[in-house]
Amino acid sequence: MKKFFVFALALTAAATAGAQTKAKKKNIVIKGQVQFLNPEKYAANNKVWIGFRDGREYKAIDSVVVKEDGKWQFTVDASRPRFYDLEILKWDRITVWGDADATINCRGYDTAKMKIKNNPYIFIEGSADNQFLNLLNHIVYRDYQTMIAVSKEMYYAGKSTDTTWSAYLKGLDPYRTLGDDFRDRLKVLIRAYQDRPVALAGIKMLNWEKNQDFIMPILTNLKAKYPWFTEIAEHKKKVEDNIAQAKLLKPGMPVPVVSYPDVNGKNIGTADYKGKYLLIDFWASWCGPCRQAIPKVRALYDLYKEKGFDVLSISIDTDRKAWIKAMDDEQMPWAQTLSPDKNKTMDKFLFSGIPTLYLIDREGKIVQSYTGYSTDLEAKLKEAFSK
Repeated sequence: MKKFFVFALALTAAATAGAQTKAKKKNIVIKGQVQFLNPEKYAANNKVWIGFRDGREYKAIDSVVVKEDGKWQFTVDASRPRFYDLEILKWDRITVWGDADATINCRGYDTAKMKIKNNPYIFIEGSADNQFLNLLNHIVYRDYQTMIAVSKEMYYAGKSTDTTWSAYLKGLDPYRTLGDDFRDRLKVLIRAYQDRPVALAGIKMLNWEKNQDFIMPILTNLKAKYPWFTEIAEHKKKVEDNIAQAKLLKPGMPVPVVSYPDVNGKNIGTADYKGKYLLIDFWASWCGPCRQAIPKVRALYDLYKEKGFDVLSISIDTDRKAWIKAMDDEQMPWAQTLSPDKNKTMDKFLFSGIPTLYLIDREGKIVQSYTGYSTDLEAKLKEAFSK
């Protein structure tokens, strides 16, 4: 009897393990309707693409042509639910949780005379977990709309002859207030859904460095509860790797030794500048703020180059021709290199926005890093070369 009981337990354990590794086949339908199709000139884009966002890259796995009445439809495998990312007519984007049938109706082509990337809010008709994405998307949408309104007010206040208005707004620091408001709303929403795998979409929007005490316990719990959803484990490891890498990029730490090819294929790297103050400038041809910062960097270069200061530009362009054209346009007199793998470079130096600048001292140690050009950089160099 005892042996039979042990044998029964073993069968139960085997069945449980099998249930975790082998999911029951299930298909769902993700469909929708577009209000406005692209005009004839852009008719080739009258499609909907479905795929996954792998890190910073989008990988489509299928596409369908949108019918004349604006309708489209996919049948996808939902044996194990996951996120599906949709690109609609190259105008709208939406992420859906693929656990049950879902309907996504949206605008499509922007019929306004002045076309700007200010996408309308899209609501997903679907499962309870997709309601999390509806709430999440609305937080993002309202944050963006408010930021546009604040930017307009800041602009017109700056144009006003009465400086009281602009001084008041600057004192409020509205952009910081908006950022704090967005983070707080996002955290409340994540807490409400913290035991559901769909919460990962919100967690990815939080700054991992500033919010790691909030993020890590939730990821640990989700990983244990949903071992089949490997994206949770992957993101948890990514945050852990970032935390470890951040310690290596603090001021006073040696700059990572990297080397990238210039336009002629010659490798130039951080180790080539020992004995000099070095400014590493991560940029790209398509980045407006990067191009706007170049004259300021050139002014620093002209001011301090005879005193032992140099600049190394590292582009994360994926279009080599665009990179070369931008270099010709800007005529930067310092070394120009191109990263062969922008994702590895961005992970190595932990940045997502550009321009990102790293100031390195004569001993090859990090002085400070900046997201965007900062006047603090000017102060740091003035202090360094006044000694």
